[in-house]
Amino acid sequence: MKLKKINLKNIIAGLFVSALMISNLFAGDYDFNVVPTLDFKMLELEKDSYILSPSASVQFLWTKKEDSASFCPDKITTKFSYSQDIFNKGIPGYEEDNFYGMSLFGKVVDGKNSYILKLDVRGAHPFGTYKNLEGILMYARDIVKTDNMKFALGGGLVAEDTGITLGGIDLFILPFPMLYFSYTSQIITAEFEWIGLPSLRFVVFPENMFRIRGESSLAGFDLPCDIRFDLALSCFPLKDGLFKDYFSISLGISNNVNKFRINETNSLKYQYLCAYGEISATAITLRGGYTFAGQEKLKSDGLQTTGEYNGGFFLMISGMYKF
Repeated sequence: MKLKKINLKNIIAGLFVSALMISNLFAGDYDFNVVPTLDFKMLELEKDSYILSPSASVQFLWTKKEDSASFCPDKITTKFSYSQDIFNKGIPGYEEDNFYGMSLFGKVVDGKNSYILKLDVRGAHPFGTYKNLEGILMYARDIVKTDNMKFALGGGLVAEDTGITLGGIDLFILPFPMLYFSYTSQIITAEFEWIGLPSLRFVVFPENMFRIRGESSLAGFDLPCDIRFDLALSCFPLKDGLFKDYFSISLGISNNVNKFRINETNSLKYQYLCAYGEISATAITLRGGYTFAGQEKLKSDGLQTTGEYNGGFFLMISGMYKF
């Protein structure tokens, strides 16, 4: 099935109307919020050759009111995302130059129990092969929960193109643990999450004017190439007022991994370092920099070729608002 046969306007409208109907049904028990987000990224491959990446998402949040006596879950979160990656000069040797992505995420929290469902489809032909699908179905239970610390443990199933074969069979569905740990203090705030693939986020000196922000995650199993990281020094210049924790200026360095599935047997990946500057007012974020020390990996009919990616300019603009 081709993506162009899908009416995305109807999908988004249907999700929005469904969310409003559910919100009205439980209006007396829940506070309801909608968070739309718009993003645009540009990565220079070489002179006059770019990857242009627009994306949009909408998140619906239902939070149970403190005075509610119903037996409904405490919190419900759903999110739908759509993205494109456009090679303005195409990919040499291939007709495909436009890559699509759609994602659906759902999380239900009921007391100490959490249930998570995530579905992703990506690629130039997103419904052309099962390898374009990524799915997560998880359950976790809070083991420790205090004012400054939380630890949850669970597990479930992950479906994705792992690249792992056993006896000539691709292992597509695997059992995975689910682990969540967060800690907050005046010195550091940290969050470790293992849902499918692990990720770590932290802020050192979270209440100071100057803060060290970092995050790391795995983009796949091709190590060390698939290790993403971002480390930045951030300045929050406003000492008082409503926006003192929402406006920041940052300088940082990151390792990025961009993957593109051309068809069932061919895929392309860019891995590169990036030095950047960022201005963020939370609702609007602008980031720009230069990429270097990169590589380009092309998998074609089971064979992988690796070449140098010499780098170029990078730009990201992001906007969001909570209704």
